[in-house]
Amino acid sequence: MAAAAVASTTGLMGMWNGTKDGKEEGFIDWASGSTNVHDPLEVKIEVEDIRTLNPQPNYENNGYGIVKHQSSLTPEQFLAGNDPEGKKYIEDVYFKECAELVKQITGSDIVVPYVFRIRQNSMKAGEFAANKLSHAALPVAHVDRDRITGEDGVREILGDVADELIKKGKRYAQVNVWRTIDQPILKWPLCFIDHSGVSGWSYDTHLARIYPTNDPRVEIRGEKKHDSVVRHDPGYKYHYVSKLDLDEALVFSSFDSDVTKVCPHGAFWDNASPDNAPTRRSMEVRCWVFFD
Repeated sequence: MAAAAVASTTGLMGMWNGTKDGKEEGFIDWASGSTNVHDPLEVKIEVEDIRTLNPQPNYENNGYGIVKHQSSLTPEQFLAGNDPEGKKYIEDVYFKECAELVKQITGSDIVVPYVFRIRQNSMKAGEFAANKLSHAALPVAHVDRDRITGEDGVREILGDVADELIKKGKRYAQVNVWRTIDQPILKWPLCFIDHSGVSGWSYDTHLARIYPTNDPRVEIRGEKKHDSVVRHDPGYKYHYVSKLDLDEALVFSSFDSDVTKVCPHGAFWDNASPDNAPTRRSMEVRCWVFFD
């Protein structure tokens, strides 16, 4: 019997495009909009549908995957997360759901959800620019943290516990739980970049740093010295999940002390998106995880 065909789509994904002044590192002043960063490089990509891959990528082997997960929260309760009362409800109820899910997926007993992001994106292709590198639906390939900001971030949340576990050489990661809020994703789906075929891939070789000032995101996510944007490599492979539904979630390492397991990611423009595709509304929770 012939193997089932792998379905794929084509589209565009933003990546690092260098600086206007030739410097290795970028900067952006969120107050004035001043930046030395070029608009993102628009990379044409072919993206395989995880649903049709055999075997499918999974968290244990690849650092990312799709799982069945039904939340008790309604779309209205998710969307109310920008209000103080709604935010507290998500932190009290949905964080517990995510912690249990991540414990099941990773096998870890130390799972601490600490922040969530609600994103809504109705942009068309070509409407993103350098001053949108780190908000909206993040249509630029990135990792949430690198070896510097990862260690800073886990220490900020877990303090002495993190210090002790890091000294013991424990693997740790920021694991994200990403889902649609109100309907299947038809626009700006999330793309995972498989870098396993790129020799020597590391935080230092394949990411560029952008240093922010007057950053309004500090209020949500805490301090972070820099953002980490992906440099293009022809050895990348690209995966997504078509029509991610309400009873599904994507679980992935957005930072990992084991660099082979970190998953560069970002929204991409899917050329197959219908013209009338609804606004993409997504919920993402980030958890610090330590492994035995």
